[in-house]
Amino acid sequence: MPRTAKPKSDFGRKPGYFEKLKMGTSHPTYNPEEEGYGDAYEWASTFNVRMGFKEAQEHKAKRKWTSDWTMLGELAGVHLDENSMWQEIKAAFRKAALKTHPDRATINGMSKEEAEQKFQDASAAFTMLEDIYRVGGRLPK
Repeated sequence: MPRTAKPKSDFGRKPGYFEKLKMGTSHPTYNPEEEGYGDAYEWASTFNVRMGFKEAQEHKAKRKWTSDWTMLGELAGVHLDENSMWQEIKAAFRKAALKTHPDRATINGMSKEEAEQKFQDASAAFTMLEDIYRVGGRLPK
């Protein structure tokens, strides 16, 4: 039985990514009729970006807390003050984010709204502290 040659691409080898893209076989396409669009919480987590400095300032002004270190420390359950190292602040933010993230609200016994508010508090405090440490030259390179 004679061997038959496999069809080759225009480049004389198996098709690469761009050739597959041209043929329409590079990757499966998203079909919203089959997969759906997702709920509001999925979309919120998909587009969740870190809070900007201006947004953090506005949030802090509305909530009226005195110290960013205290706010973040209370939410994380650790002690933070002006002498805390940047690594301690990052670790405290991660702890606070895990405790107060809206997707984990039921695990931690909070309503989604309460968790969202506390999560925004933690994000704002972290953003403000990051700016303080950056201006003071205390952020690691």
